[in-house]
Amino acid sequence: MKFYLGRVPSPYDPRDYNLEKFIPKGVLRLNLNLSRNWPFNAEPLNQGETPHCVGFSMADFGINLPIQTPYGDAHGHAFYYMCKILDGEPDAETGSNIRSAAKVLKTLGRINAYAFASNMTVIKYWLLNRGPMIAGTIWTADMFTPDEQNIIHPTGDVAGGHAYLLNEWTRDGYIGIQNSWDDMWGIKGKAYIHYTDFEKLLRQYGEVMASTELPPKEAKT
Repeated sequence: MKFYLGRVPSPYDPRDYNLEKFIPKGVLRLNLNLSRNWPFNAEPLNQGETPHCVGFSMADFGINLPIQTPYGDAHGHAFYYMCKILDGEPDAETGSNIRSAAKVLKTLGRINAYAFASNMTVIKYWLLNRGPMIAGTIWTADMFTPDEQNIIHPTGDVAGGHAYLLNEWTRDGYIGIQNSWDDMWGIKGKAYIHYTDFEKLLRQYGEVMASTELPPKEAKT
């Protein structure tokens, strides 16, 4: 089975907010909850043979708790094409980036602000205390196949870039990844990566976007 990618790094923008600056000092060392799972109570989405993973990471963000919006595959594709308008490449099948995803979600009224996490301490804090996050990183050949414990390892050649949702931090330091390849990857579209391995991806032009989703009644329709 061939899985499709489609994330490109966001162009540098000095106006981007650093998530760490919005977390009170000292709080990052007070994580009393050692694990947290934000459930994805839906069937996994499927981007198909397209580079639309950025759009699907947005749809997954909406589906995932704490607010469960009933998005489907059509929404993932539509979100991608909205991103491509911001990219200046309407309808192009060239992939997109996480900043465009954040801007579209803000335009739609699903979030009112966003920031990027620069280190694992901040990512851990957000996953334990606030909610899921949208990630964009390189994707390596061996990450296509989780091992017998449903864990992926960022080894092998770089296959491209991919966008996906982070929705869990476990007591033994694994991060849950909700993907957009139907149930053909992981278990119901979800697998895990150790935080030390994810940190390596983050250092290779990776990005993780955090925001608090607005309830549908507060969002634009």
